Amino acid sequence: MAVLCKEIIEQIETFAPQYLAEQWDNVGLTVGDKNKEVKKVLVALDVMTPVIEEAIHIGADLIVTHHPMILFQKIKNIQSDTSLGKKIYNLIKNDISAYCAHTNLDIAFGGTNDVLANLAGLENIKILKNTNAEQLKKIVVYVPKEHQQTLREAICDAGAGFIGNYSHCTFSSEGIGTFLPLEGTKPYLGKPGLLEKVQEVRLETIVPSSLLHTVLKTIKKVHPYEEPAYDIYDVEQKGKQYGIGRIGTLKESMTFEQYSVFLKKQLSLDSIRIVGEKNKNIKTVALCTGSGVEFMEQAKIMGADAYLTGDIKFHEAQRAIEMGLCVADVTHYASEVIVVPILKQFLEQKSKQYHWDIEVIQSSVNGQVFEHIS
Repeated sequence: MAVLCKEIIEQIETFAPQYLAEQWDNVGLTVGDKNKEVKKVLVALDVMTPVIEEAIHIGADLIVTHHPMILFQKIKNIQSDTSLGKKIYNLIKNDISAYCAHTNLDIAFGGTNDVLANLAGLENIKILKNTNAEQLKKIVVYVPKEHQQTLREAICDAGAGFIGNYSHCTFSSEGIGTFLPLEGTKPYLGKPGLLEKVQEVRLETIVPSSLLHTVLKTIKKVHPYEEPAYDIYDVEQKGKQYGIGRIGTLKESMTFEQYSVFLKKQLSLDSIRIVGEKNKNIKTVALCTGSGVEFMEQAKIMGADAYLTGDIKFHEAQRAIEMGLCVADVTHYASEVIVVPILKQFLEQKSKQYHWDIEVIQSSVNGQVFEHIS
């Protein structure tokens, strides 16, 4: 089945909703047409020039990345003789869209930080620093009594009805619904021009704002009525807590040196920079993918023995030593490229679920810009 760019974006944002992104970030569709049909998707960490060339070579219609192509730059013109201008120019010229999920993917459950936490051997994983809470809506829908169970199961399977660790939480009450089909309608019950009375159920539940559109689509698909009646209400309660970074424990404690060797292997690093006492026993580990040194103090406050991130500078390393915190610089690239196969797998799963006629390809470009010479 043919699929549009906006439909792919819609599914990505069920995984990493845009509202999770930090305010300074620039996520979403950077270049392209939401209504363009997509047949081939290239997934990468960055919209680098070699990645764009790869997309052109394989005939990709859409590039999905973690890092934004445009973040802190001020664009005054688009010219093919500048680095950024050339990339934008080539994307538009070859009708290739570019979409990114950045800090929203870092924060999302199952996203970048969770992938690193799993590779780092952590258990009992928790959020390092809360950033926001999920907004909730209450949705009320009226359905014929004999169809209530089918509709309840469908909307709960679509993501409604979660309260804490309980799923399929709904409430229903019975009543009489009335409607008068007008000329040109094709009612499920009754005839045009005649007032109909139906034994109906008022079915209500909680829905995360990010899934509201999906749940409404499900209602319209499953509900027997041509025009389902529903109401949407704001609620004061907050849903799931989200945040940046993760903290957890190792199954067995080990020295920082032993743990660093383990990390080097897990992340396929040529070498690893470490700060702190190599013989210190490590049990509790905190982390933040990319450049996360700003959460180093939070890691210490929460009882971490070691902290993993990238882009550690000299004075930041000094501060870690003064705090008595062991720190491993696992590099910006290695800590985040690990999410690329996850994005590919996610899109392939959605393609299978919705019968999309697309091919999803993981970029073969090595974006690690640093080399080690020994």
